[in-house]
Amino acid sequence: MAEGDRPAAPVIVDVPERVPSTLALLGLLMMRPIDLHYRLREAGIRAPAGRIGQLWREQAEGGRAAGAFVWRMLLLLVVLSPGLTALMGLGLHVMGVPMRGVWLISAALCSAVGLVVALVSGLASGVLLGSLASVSMLAGLHATAGGAFGPESGGAAAIAVGVCLGIVSGLSAGSIGGLASGRGPTVRNVQVAAIATSLVPMLVWSGASSVSFAGAVAASALVAFLACAFRLPFYALEVLAQAVAYAVERFTGRPTLRWVPVRHHNLSYLPHPFLGRHLALAVRSRPAEVLAVADACLRSPGNILVGWPWVVEALERAHAQEATEPHA
Repeated sequence: MAEGDRPAAPVIVDVPERVPSTLALLGLLMMRPIDLHYRLREAGIRAPAGRIGQLWREQAEGGRAAGAFVWRMLLLLVVLSPGLTALMGLGLHVMGVPMRGVWLISAALCSAVGLVVALVSGLASGVLLGSLASVSMLAGLHATAGGAFGPESGGAAAIAVGVCLGIVSGLSAGSIGGLASGRGPTVRNVQVAAIATSLVPMLVWSGASSVSFAGAVAASALVAFLACAFRLPFYALEVLAQAVAYAVERFTGRPTLRWVPVRHHNLSYLPHPFLGRHLALAVRSRPAEVLAVADACLRSPGNILVGWPWVVEALERAHAQEATEPHA
């Protein structure tokens, strides 16, 4: 380095326009947390899954994107989540579902707990856990206590409580992990978290109720956690959407790669049928779309091996066909 030269100052990225709107944030957190991770990094946020203190520190250093992200996430937690819970509780009550307690109070408590988690663990963790718990407590607490599933100490009530616990923890685990690391949690990590999710209610309810009730809560929580963490309820819809998209392009020639579910959901742990054949159909005419889908496959735990290997094979096959076709 010549005398008098100074190292170039690091380029600070701050693009608050890249931060999604409040409702879009909720959708991306649930369905595309890995895409959201990279989008927030592109906006200039250094710790997308960081604590409120970390993000406020970024804002104090001039990071407008971090400030916009914090306020929109807090809006989800302290305004939209309790409001949605109140509306859903009112709807269940109007439909005749027996409810006990004031669900708005439990929604406020969930928001408060979410704020504590956001301060201690991470903003995204607090928002997801607080919001999902707020809604799930309508069935797990108020409807169960009101007798909607039979006696409060019965088997159906235990299953309802466990399912609610499993849904909240299972959905949160995948979304928080994807946002924090930019990749889906490994199968092993999901299994370890599932075991912990079932052991905690077993220990809690063993002292407060019967062992059979605690076992039913733990077993249903384990099943619900695995189903939600691996996004199994979404898989049937993804298979149908992928099959329809492939069939439409195969038999009509209409481009449908933008429909493929791998571009709209990051956390599918099972491969999508017909995806490789669909890529092969479009590789010669629309290589840019094929590459976009292949990139989305890299962010989907169940389709990593479907993306780039199929693209390479399809490109080689297309090149071989072009070489064998007679030239005019």
